[in-house]
Amino acid sequence: MAHKNRTLPDTWRWGLHLIVGVLFMVGIVFFSGWRALRATEERFCQTLDFVKSQSTSFEKYNDTVVAKALRRAAVAVHQLAQDPALDFSDPQCLKKQTETLWLTGISVLAPDGTLLCESTTNGIGYARFGEQLKNDTVLDVFSYLQKTYLKRVLLEDGSAVDVAAYRAEDKDVILLAYRYTPAEFVEGTALSIQSILDGYSAETSGTLFIVQDDQVIASNRPELIGQDAADSPLVQGIRKVVTAETLTHTRGWNGSGCYFGMYCHGRSFDLYAYTDERSVFRESLPLILMALVSYILLVMILQVLRRRSVQEMEQQKKEQEKKYQAQLEEQNRKLEIALQHEGAANRAKREFLFNMSHDIRTPMNAIIGYADLAEKHRQEPERLQGYLKNIQVSGEKMLSIIDNVLELSRIESGKVTLEETAVEAGSIFESCVVMVQPELERKHQTMTVEKHTPNPYLYMDTSRILEVILNLVSNAIKYTGDGGHIRCAIRQLPSDREGWCVQELSVADNGIGMSEEFQQHIFEAFARERSSTVSGVEGSGLGMGIVKKLVDLMDGSIDIQSKLGEGSTFTVYIPCRLARQEDAVPKRAAERVDKTGLAGRRILLAEDNDLNAEITAELMGEEGLLVDRAENGAHCLEMLEKAPAGMYDAILMDVQMPVLDGYEATQKIRRLTDPWRANIPIIAITANAFAEDRQRALEVGMDDHVAKPIDMAKLIPVLQKQLHKHDGEAEEKHFSQSVP
Repeated sequence: MAHKNRTLPDTWRWGLHLIVGVLFMVGIVFFSGWRALRATEERFCQTLDFVKSQSTSFEKYNDTVVAKALRRAAVAVHQLAQDPALDFSDPQCLKKQTETLWLTGISVLAPDGTLLCESTTNGIGYARFGEQLKNDTVLDVFSYLQKTYLKRVLLEDGSAVDVAAYRAEDKDVILLAYRYTPAEFVEGTALSIQSILDGYSAETSGTLFIVQDDQVIASNRPELIGQDAADSPLVQGIRKVVTAETLTHTRGWNGSGCYFGMYCHGRSFDLYAYTDERSVFRESLPLILMALVSYILLVMILQVLRRRSVQEMEQQKKEQEKKYQAQLEEQNRKLEIALQHEGAANRAKREFLFNMSHDIRTPMNAIIGYADLAEKHRQEPERLQGYLKNIQVSGEKMLSIIDNVLELSRIESGKVTLEETAVEAGSIFESCVVMVQPELERKHQTMTVEKHTPNPYLYMDTSRILEVILNLVSNAIKYTGDGGHIRCAIRQLPSDREGWCVQELSVADNGIGMSEEFQQHIFEAFARERSSTVSGVEGSGLGMGIVKKLVDLMDGSIDIQSKLGEGSTFTVYIPCRLARQEDAVPKRAAERVDKTGLAGRRILLAEDNDLNAEITAELMGEEGLLVDRAENGAHCLEMLEKAPAGMYDAILMDVQMPVLDGYEATQKIRRLTDPWRANIPIIAITANAFAEDRQRALEVGMDDHVAKPIDMAKLIPVLQKQLHKHDGEAEEKHFSQSVP
């Protein structure tokens, strides 16, 4: 009896464990099924949300492409409307402006929409798309002088016309500027939604497809693309649920099989996901087995640890939950900070793209101004030559500005170094005066330059100092009224370092001035004084930021003295090393080009751009060179292989070309078996003018590198060097072969 009293509690306990175990396993079965459904639902929700966000981003990007195209058309029509020399009744005049502004056509309309005059380059004109515009608000621009009408008109063949309309100043006409985009390019600019789904496997992520206008437009199963979704039992079953993003049981695409599916609404489409039942519950059996084993182990552990307090276990649970919550909050905080930083970077990028024109406006004004003067005085050779020289100087300076703006990030990363040369200190204002002269004359302003340079020659980075001066002078002109005066001065101050001086550059004006508060922020990117905005003075606010970065790069400093209504004075202090006159002579001598030894030489020019090819061939032809053109890298390789040995003396190879780029073409040429063809001098000509671009050209087998735009004063010495080197190697090889 005593024995039974000892075994009965054990029997009861194990019986209780068995009953609990059965109930536990039943619960596990139901739980595993519920968990599988919830896991599928969660996976589908995450996948659909990501695809939805990416698809929406693609649509917004495509909308942005259209907006950029319309903005370029708007800039063109504003420029046309503000051109006093434009004759709106002369088709030839309109044709010239069409070619100059890279437009497809220009149309001049009466206030009622009647076409008065037109010029088009491809036959697609106002008659093709005008009816679509008349049904819109295009005629309203005649009544509202500051209104600009913008619209992308889609033609029946899938092509598009980007139209901008604006009332011409002091004219009772409506001016239309438009660009035509062929259908293949309209389709090519759009990002494909299908590319989002290509990375999802149907076996692991389920079947995904996107429906627009009852048609499947994208899917990770290609056979579904183009299917009609309106009559599909699967789609109808999924859409039975009232709310989106809810997992529901349904039949297959054609009504066979059992599946689980979900959908959500996109911007202009619906997204669907589904998978079969076996895939949903595939992981339930391992979970049940694991639960069984775990329960057995749990019973054993409970037998050993049954004396442990429940309160202790609850306390541990609370501590774990508290720790997890703290970690989750910290992760959310870091994520929020990262998102804020990303948003600020994107805003800065957009502002930069909208305002970069501030820094290239001055040389462009000089080019346009002197071009107009050259047109008016084409019969006066001396004046015409001077105007063309000024245009060349301004163009070179604009290119320098663009390069400097692109290198600002390189300055901050420490990749840019100063290129100091010995130059005449008192001449640094001369190029600046040439570029700003048209603007000074337009505003009837005067500018004086005072020089006090006891040391005539200094070592300095001329291009970056000129960039600083140009920004300061341009700002002075901009913020000074008509008839104002600009005073520039250059002085040399003593330095504590032997063999050095401090160059003082000052630019003063009697313009609108600045408040003390704004002076604290003037060097911040895109900063503008409110008074300048009210006065109607335009500008991006980027110029002074560039000035500060360049001055810091040269170990200099800048000082500001300004008062509202009285004007501003900017003074820059830059330490410079003293130079001798003979140090500057070699540079000026190097600029003189010896053109001997080039006449009759035949050059193979690989250039895909027709205009660039024409200009380059013309310039080289004037030097006595014979030029054959290849339209791309593959064509260049073909012409070289077919040409007789020794026909071409060198190759000028553009880098960015269709079919086969310059790098790949060079590598193929170097692998040719014929020594003459494989060893022919190859010189890269490209708009990529940085040091790493030159290094890349040398690594693929090119012999030298010349940056665009082509400067014959730089190209000719390079050609002579490479031709002389190649001729010497060929002669040496011939001599070695002829000696027994």
